[in-house]
Amino acid sequence: MATIVTNYLRPPRAPNLAVATVEYEQRYQDQLNNQLRIYFNELDNITRGLLGSDNAGGKFLQTPYGSFQDGTSQTAPANTAQVMRFDTTNYSNVVSLGSHTAVFTGTIDDGTPPGAGTVLTVSAITSGVIYLGMTLTGGAITAGTKVVSQTSGTAGGTGAYVVSVSQERTSLTITGTVQSEIVATNPGIYNLQFNAQFQNVNAADQIASVWLKKVGTDVVGSNRFVTVPLGTQNTVAGWSYMVSLDAAEYVELWWSTNSTDISLAFAAAATTPTRPSTASVIATLSFVSALPA
Repeated sequence: MATIVTNYLRPPRAPNLAVATVEYEQRYQDQLNNQLRIYFNELDNITRGLLGSDNAGGKFLQTPYGSFQDGTSQTAPANTAQVMRFDTTNYSNVVSLGSHTAVFTGTIDDGTPPGAGTVLTVSAITSGVIYLGMTLTGGAITAGTKVVSQTSGTAGGTGAYVVSVSQERTSLTITGTVQSEIVATNPGIYNLQFNAQFQNVNAADQIASVWLKKVGTDVVGSNRFVTVPLGTQNTVAGWSYMVSLDAAEYVELWWSTNSTDISLAFAAAATTPTRPSTASVIATLSFVSALPA
């Protein structure tokens, strides 16, 4: 087995130079020259490490980056903004995933209790805003239950919603979370790239939109349209954005569609030939430059 050697750059430190003698003294001069020689050697070493003596400049640098994907299919109500979510971190160096969280009081039933159903009635918000796609926990809520759509009430607040799993739950405290924020620990200019696998089961071509939000605000000019061909076809959409972020700021990918027949499709690992699973969404955020002075 090959041995992998990891090298790190060690920043040079300015030497504490010897105090000069009143009169010329060879021993002092030799000591001073030796201190400077060691320091200059350290500068040479780190410069070669940065620029690369073997035409591989920058190979020891560790800049901020993150790579994320989602292993579930994602849906959206027609003509409704929906955030893209992620459940897996592939690689990360001071770029991470963050979540929106809401705590509220509600019931889940068929809309005319008693009886199991998919109607979530929210009577009070304790904190946060309810996002479509949130996973719900609390009490005996069925694992994996998600918010699918809102049918009435204040957007993201009190009102009626549809959830993904039929059940009957009396009034209880519910927590909703959706992991969608790509957070930069360090300030800088970043390159966000993504690809999303759209699936259309309609008998006609359909349209989807994808755009960028920065700290909850739409980025002007970031929207792009995707035409998804008819008949269970898959279309991979992907492009890149340059975005400036201050410390702890985040970006998100949002999408919408004119038809509920369009989804972001996950596919399990397959055979003949053997090949890995297909993520519904993959996104990377890479550091490009420090912010302009």
